[in-house]
Amino acid sequence: MKTQGKFKTNAFRKNLILVSMLPALASFSVSADSYWTNAVGNNQFLDANNWDTLTPPSLADGDLYLHNSGGQTVEFELASTYPDFTSGDGRFYIGHGVGNDARLKFISTTDNAYYARAYLYGDMVVGADEGRGLVEYSHGKFDGSFYGVDVTTLTIGSGLNSMGTVSLFGQGKTTTEQTMSNSTLEAQEMRIGVDGGSGVLNVDGSSIVIDRHSSGNYTTAFSLGDGLNSQGTMNVLSGGKALVSSSLGYSPYTEPSAVIGVNQGRGALNISGSMSSDAGTGKSRAYFGQGLYVGHGADSVGAVQVTDGGRLATMGTVGDPSAIGAYVGVNGGTGSVLVSGEGSEWLVSGGTSIHNTDNRLGHLSIGESGTGSLTLANGGRVSVGWIDYLYDYDPETYASYYDIAFDSARLGDLYLGNQADGVGTLNIGGAENGSAQAVGTVEANSIVMGAGNGTLVFNHTDSSGLYQFDLDVVSSAQGQGTIKQVNGVTVFNTDRSAFTGKTLISGGTLEVNNVLGGTVSVSGSGTLAGIGSVGSTTVERGGAISPGAFNTVTPETLTVAGDLTMTSGAIYVTNLTTDLDYSTQNADGETVNTYRSDRIQVDGLATLGGANVLAVAGGDQVLYVPNSRWHILSATGGVSGEFGTLTARPYVDMDYEYDANNAYLVVTRNEQDICMDGMTSNECSVGGGVDEEDGGDIVDEIISQPDKESAKNALNQLSGEVHSSAKSAMLEDSRFLREAVNNRLRDPAVGTGAWGHIYTSWGSFDNSDSAAQMKRDIAGVILGVDRSLNETWTLGLAGGYGKANVRVSERASSADRYDYHVGAYTKGQWGNVNLHTGVGYTWHDVSTERSVRLQKLEDSPSADYNASTSQMFAEGRYLFEMKDGLALEPYAGAAYVHVETDGFTERGGKARLQGASDSMDTFFTTLGLRASKAYALDNGQNAKLWSKVGWRHAYNDVTSTTKMSFIGGKGFEVIGTSVSRDVAVLEVGAQIETTPSVDIGVTYNGNIGNSTEDHGAKIYFNWRF
Repeated sequence: MKTQGKFKTNAFRKNLILVSMLPALASFSVSADSYWTNAVGNNQFLDANNWDTLTPPSLADGDLYLHNSGGQTVEFELASTYPDFTSGDGRFYIGHGVGNDARLKFISTTDNAYYARAYLYGDMVVGADEGRGLVEYSHGKFDGSFYGVDVTTLTIGSGLNSMGTVSLFGQGKTTTEQTMSNSTLEAQEMRIGVDGGSGVLNVDGSSIVIDRHSSGNYTTAFSLGDGLNSQGTMNVLSGGKALVSSSLGYSPYTEPSAVIGVNQGRGALNISGSMSSDAGTGKSRAYFGQGLYVGHGADSVGAVQVTDGGRLATMGTVGDPSAIGAYVGVNGGTGSVLVSGEGSEWLVSGGTSIHNTDNRLGHLSIGESGTGSLTLANGGRVSVGWIDYLYDYDPETYASYYDIAFDSARLGDLYLGNQADGVGTLNIGGAENGSAQAVGTVEANSIVMGAGNGTLVFNHTDSSGLYQFDLDVVSSAQGQGTIKQVNGVTVFNTDRSAFTGKTLISGGTLEVNNVLGGTVSVSGSGTLAGIGSVGSTTVERGGAISPGAFNTVTPETLTVAGDLTMTSGAIYVTNLTTDLDYSTQNADGETVNTYRSDRIQVDGLATLGGANVLAVAGGDQVLYVPNSRWHILSATGGVSGEFGTLTARPYVDMDYEYDANNAYLVVTRNEQDICMDGMTSNECSVGGGVDEEDGGDIVDEIISQPDKESAKNALNQLSGEVHSSAKSAMLEDSRFLREAVNNRLRDPAVGTGAWGHIYTSWGSFDNSDSAAQMKRDIAGVILGVDRSLNETWTLGLAGGYGKANVRVSERASSADRYDYHVGAYTKGQWGNVNLHTGVGYTWHDVSTERSVRLQKLEDSPSADYNASTSQMFAEGRYLFEMKDGLALEPYAGAAYVHVETDGFTERGGKARLQGASDSMDTFFTTLGLRASKAYALDNGQNAKLWSKVGWRHAYNDVTSTTKMSFIGGKGFEVIGTSVSRDVAVLEVGAQIETTPSVDIGVTYNGNIGNSTEDHGAKIYFNWRF
């Protein structure tokens, strides 16, 4: 794969110039310095009357001073002619001297000539000697014309307390990759922030060229932050370009020509973003053709940031025998590089010539002889190796271009702490003490830990277990290096036996599936995992060692090729299974099964130091089957000390067995009955239904519970309590048929009629010592017809349908019930005395669902079965008619209810139950008073309001039970919720006569008892014909 990017050579230098003003400056010959006065006051740079010499500004023989612009911006209109001239070697100052502040803005006009160019062998200084200078040029799209000047040296911010800023703003390109808007600054040398000054160069959608064509002694061509208290910054943004030292490999020098942070100065290069136009999208980019220092010299600081899709390319000098394309942290300096964001990249190569005749495979040095760091985050990439120049020609602009192409087939090395006094760090994600970030990528042959202090840090956010770092990491003959795992899950699948340093795991997980040389230390919240081989290892408090791949459940072996030392508070996470490995006989002749588990194989001495063992199975807590053991550690050099005490469990004793070279985890059943003090009758009943002699998954689940509360939860989940509680709901809901008939029979009319009754209700049944709270919702309709046999007796029939939902949330179970009602009734009326009698029968279709979620057992048992409710009921009442339509009606009622359920067998797995058929019989009595008020409406209709209050008492069975068993197991009885013994009955209603033969009414019903509460609404009609 090749990564490409373009830049021009001669056409690039000719076309991309900012300082196009200087053709005019060089057109006049003046022997003295010139000073800006703005005497005319029009702020026009080229107006001769604004200069003390009263002649147009020139650099032929003297210097040019724009000391102070008086708070205004001086405007310079670019030249529109191309004179034939030779400029001088003067110096042009913009913002010079204590307290002075000068601002200069360049203006392009549409009538500019196609070509205007000057060659200035002098210097330009923006902000000097405690002055402040600002130069700006905003320009449009490049259309083929160009302006140019060659400047010997451009200095921005020179001297203590000086500040200089140059900003170039462009709007993109019109055709090819390199044909961008080109207000270009071109200089042989550039100094930004010198001798205590502060300088900023902004290249925003525009371009610059810095190049030295000298055959003399070596000189730095480009610097950011040179000297004590100096601060130099270059920002390349929005598709901008910067080309530094574009002699393209012809320089014979061995040192880089560009430096960021030198002589106790501070320098910063920021490359970020891109720009889209009609020709496509171009990256912001900076190319250094003759190497780069970042942080050079003691107390010097250099920083580079490549973000949001930007590109940095550094090519070493042809004369450098080390073929290092960039040095970060040199001669005691401090340097840092951040490459962050998708598409952000740093390409590094050795010396590269334009004709590719002297190209060299390149390398990168982080912390060469100072302190250096490289951070790759959020998809950022560094590629180290080989760059070629590829020639290109643009027929639209007649310009020649040279692309750079990175060859991924030829990769170089990345050095960390190369020399003995070097400190180099490579951060994958975030820095060690910073926030974790998404990973970046290293494309190189290998990471070489040099003679100094080299560190590879993993502090990233990938916790999937899929991030593999497969690059070779080797220790040089002079050094060892350090690998630090801080956050995320990092997987090593390649052979790193050539690494002889230290691996420190303080957070996240390092999974080693091959050979990792050196030593390993685990602490904090870090975990060492994998199936490979590591050197001598120490696991300290909080740290963990866990054989096997991250989040896997199969037993694996991790090898320690040396000694293993564990301290108090360290954790050994071992995955246990119930897959038999082999069986032996103990001293009592009992069979002891050894099951497969994770194991640590130590090729040396294992010192256990009271470390904790956390046993899991399939990622969950393990089932501790009595008379079982697991072989969890072997050590060829012997076992010293013991693991820490295991957490006590209610039904089994857990301990370790040791011999000279091995450690086992063993489990035996203790004397504790499943029913413990403080358990409910349901919990104890279910426990009594477990046959420990026969064993099985149910027994293993219960016996393996880690504590009493977990055991109670397991027994309750297994109980099938919903079947009993659903029966209580059937008993309570028998009243809806009675209430509908009694409500109908309160109509005093005689004759033939029909009626309807719609009901809905929401209720709850309180929890008891054994049963959990149950909630029930119900809705239905009952229809009936009746006929008066004479003035005393009425006979009728009723039928209906309803649906109820029952929920026992604490037991993760529910039931749906479908009701089908039939009934018959009579009414006897003797004056103000009324007597109602009736019988009813309801068929129930019941569907239940339960969820069982235990340590290893997960099941969803369900069942469908039938049930029925039979009842007989009677109610007597006497009507006291008062004045003004007011009536009082005391009443007394009684009902006998018989509920019967069929036997059932649940569908499901190991937790399914069988239930026996069962029945319960209950007798209810009710005493109450009903008050009503009749109204004659103005439209001739009759209306009625009423209320009712009563007391209902239940006799005999009020608590439901069900006899159940596990498939093939012993029977046990489970108690459900109870119907209240005493209930306050409340009712409020209204009725209106819509026609002489039809009444419609609505009611609110409330039933509030000692263990139940129910609220509902009803709508009814009576039709007489």
